[in-house]
Amino acid sequence: MTAAPKHYLELLTACIIYGTVGIFMSLLKDMSVSSIIFYRVLFGLSAILCYLAITGNLSQLALKRKKMYLLLLGILYVSQMFSYYTAIRYLGASSAILLLYTDPIYLTFLAPILLGEKNTEKTIFALFLGLIGVFYVTRPEGGFEQLAFGSDYLKGIVFGLVGGLFSSGVIISVRYLRDEYNGLTQLVWQSVISLVFLSPFAVSVPADVLIKNLYTLMLFGVLITGVGAVFYIRGVAGVSAITGSILTLLEPVSCIFFDYTVLGNPVHSGMLIGCFFILAAAVVVSLDNSVFLRKLIFGEKLIASKKVPFWKRELLRPQGK
Repeated sequence: MTAAPKHYLELLTACIIYGTVGIFMSLLKDMSVSSIIFYRVLFGLSAILCYLAITGNLSQLALKRKKMYLLLLGILYVSQMFSYYTAIRYLGASSAILLLYTDPIYLTFLAPILLGEKNTEKTIFALFLGLIGVFYVTRPEGGFEQLAFGSDYLKGIVFGLVGGLFSSGVIISVRYLRDEYNGLTQLVWQSVISLVFLSPFAVSVPADVLIKNLYTLMLFGVLITGVGAVFYIRGVAGVSAITGSILTLLEPVSCIFFDYTVLGNPVHSGMLIGCFFILAAAVVVSLDNSVFLRKLIFGEKLIASKKVPFWKRELLRPQGK
């Protein structure tokens, strides 16, 4: 197998694995979201450390500068996971994953302030598409009366949108840290920090409940945080930034597919319309700044980004969801 198809397959496999999150959340019973995240991260981190030990790459975990920003990354990471998984509990995986993909909306506002990146025609256009998508995803099929204060539907929407906000914070933090730590190193340390913050919830789980869910938790952690993250990082390292960004859009598609086919949850028309606009916004932000509007208006060919090591360019998506 040549290098390019191999990396495509690795990236697509990772996105399909990430899409199974709704299935695992439905299988785990009598556990809080925080305790689920703790054990998922614990088993996933164990798998990653085994992988690094086997490949002789444990040395890359050495701490360098910007340690406080690694701490911030861990806090944002665990906050994103908590919001995302809570949204799944209230809304189902399909709506939750689409709301998580609203991070380009927040980045439009936050990147100029925190990173000094100027908004362009491309980012404004992506913001417009994303807002339309959010409207359709959050619009209840039964009418806006479902958004009554305190309703589960409204709670799910709020947690989903907050998850997108934290996701944008993760992306900004990774951009800031990318010159010091590669993607896998960041994932390991943000996982370690997450375990520290979530440890009180782990000990609160009754022994019989933990034993009942142990096999599912192990599989959940190893697949999502372990295998999925390794495939993801290896995959994006071998394709161009634009190609990687577009291929990662398979994640919400696979999530919706499993939610509908395996769990039997309905997929309403508003969700599909919103899916189109939100994913279109994600495609837009992955395109080259200088040629985007010329391509859109005049049909000029896009110039693909040069291949560079993954840790030298921005993170396409937060890994290990």
